[in-house]
Amino acid sequence: MRLILGLILLAVLALAVAPVVYYGTADPCRMLAADMAHEAYGPLAELVGNDPDKVPESMERSMRMVTSQMSSRDCAEKLWQRWTETR
Repeated sequence: MRLILGLILLAVLALAVAPVVYYGTADPCRMLAADMAHEAYGPLAELVGNDPDKVPESMERSMRMVTSQMSSRDCAEKLWQRWTETR
């Protein structure tokens, strides 16, 4: 029983830590800004032959200006929608 509970706890912890490791921050608004910047810059970068995964800091900063007007809850909800939407 302890083993099962330990594995469940480990899985929950891994799910909670994964976004922090991926985005490098625990702030949902910064995560959302990074996601929005990647979405906006990626197609343009591919078009001109650049790496779409290397988003310039200036692009992320401009997206942070957009998310700075949102509450953490709004950012978390929008981020959840982005993660769970079907494409």
